[in-house]
Amino acid sequence: MRLASLAVWVGIALAAAPTLADETSSGDKLRILYSNRLTFDDRGVPLVTVEIMSHQSEIRLSAPGLTVLPNGDGGPVLRGAQGFRVAARNARPARVREWTVVDRLGVDDEVGAEQTLRRWRARGFDPRAFEIGTVYGVEGEVIDSREVLVAVSPVPAGGGERRAAGIARKFGVDTSVHRELVRRPSGSIVATSIGGAEMVIENKSVLWFSARQPTDTVAVDDVLFGHGGSQVGRERRERRRYFGSVYVTLGNDGKLVVANAVPVDRLLAGLVPSEIFPDAPMEALKAQAVAARTELLNQIGRRHHTEPYLLCSSQQCQVYSGAGREHPRTTRAVRETRGLVMLRAGGGLVDARYSASAGGFNANNDWIWGDAPDPTLRARLDAVEAATPRLRQFARGIDDDNLDAFLALPPGAFYAGANRYARGRFRWKVETETDALSQRVAREFPRVGRLLAIEPLERGVSGRIRSLRLRGASGEATVRGDLRIRRLLGGLKSALFRVRTRGRPGEPSSFVFEGAGFGHGVGMCQTGAIGRAEGGQSYQQILSAYYQGSRVRRLY
Repeated sequence: MRLASLAVWVGIALAAAPTLADETSSGDKLRILYSNRLTFDDRGVPLVTVEIMSHQSEIRLSAPGLTVLPNGDGGPVLRGAQGFRVAARNARPARVREWTVVDRLGVDDEVGAEQTLRRWRARGFDPRAFEIGTVYGVEGEVIDSREVLVAVSPVPAGGGERRAAGIARKFGVDTSVHRELVRRPSGSIVATSIGGAEMVIENKSVLWFSARQPTDTVAVDDVLFGHGGSQVGRERRERRRYFGSVYVTLGNDGKLVVANAVPVDRLLAGLVPSEIFPDAPMEALKAQAVAARTELLNQIGRRHHTEPYLLCSSQQCQVYSGAGREHPRTTRAVRETRGLVMLRAGGGLVDARYSASAGGFNANNDWIWGDAPDPTLRARLDAVEAATPRLRQFARGIDDDNLDAFLALPPGAFYAGANRYARGRFRWKVETETDALSQRVAREFPRVGRLLAIEPLERGVSGRIRSLRLRGASGEATVRGDLRIRRLLGGLKSALFRVRTRGRPGEPSSFVFEGAGFGHGVGMCQTGAIGRAEGGQSYQQILSAYYQGSRVRRLY
């Protein structure tokens, strides 16, 4: 049976929708998918859309009793195949502009925004203010994550990073890139059945898929994962399964995106085991569940402004591997902290960042990302109380003079150091041959030549490097930014490191990096949370230690 279009199929189909409608599948499908709206299921639990995979020419998915919902829940239901091969027809990419962000302000700071706009007009620019984030009310709390970005000098997609770097150098300001969706992509999504009589379903912009029973999952083949962090070269593909609904739509490049629409706590059940060891102490798992829930909700509307989903599934957002990754202990932690989030002293969600290991010293958020200083995300020693006297030399921070002494301290002096989960994360050492590292650097800085020296230029209070100089046989280059530095140097675990060389003076044969921590170091240290839980601290005490001035509140 071959059907040319959705209209023909709907005319024949007899099945009616057995499920309640939700907001993400009504009205203008692509407009809603590209919006920053937070919706709720019929139990009042937030419903989020999470990217599974992007930039694909074809998607293959299957499920027991696979159901196709062209209009999402509440519309016609099409059955009759166990799997589909999905492609795009007449796809047209979106039009995206990239702006250089020169300031970030609170949504109520109208005076500050106007002053910034005037200042950049005087410099010859035509600045524009963008509001990002979202606002909603739950259980008597108003959650407002909005902020205003003042941005200048729009360029076509792909040119924003270079433009932002140039403006940063010229005016001495921290910059970032904001992507604006000028025109959404267009085209049709075509699903062709796999096996049995051929069936073709075509719909404009998006097709939704779900399993017949809520306890069943939709399987997506060849899901790409392992990208997005500092650990380069780890990409792999595998078949993954997902609860809830899965939809296939168009990304801004005109290629296919497959995403999962899933209630927050169902998402967390699959997410938390990917973020922390499931056999860790229960109080650490509960702290992770609350932090992950808070950060997940706080990201709504603040990222992926030009994509048809709210969150990605890589390290940029939170690692999500779908169904089948749940663990009874982490699921229990999610269940026993249902609806709990962290709020700031003045209201609003905490920006609940976390990393695998801070190495004994947490970082300031503004040093890592260039954001405005966040009072809940301040640098501090993460040391056990008994070790405090011997750590006084580090009270003002880590610098080039005391870094060696800091790295030599015994793991037991720190919450993050003594437990078995810290192995290879708390302290680490990597040696890279000069020729291999020079080739890596040459991809980005071809004029540097063979590397002769790597010199830290700026260290934050936590000892993490924000800028360093690469000296080569042919020239020099300066590299800025935590993640950029780590990636350029081969995927270092953190930017809290020292550099030594082997070989003859002036002609190094290799570079030796000795460092502390794994990740950016902002917010909660996960191995530190485990150490604190092993020491008897509750999840509330753990969260209070890492997110200063926060309070735990139930939202749903």
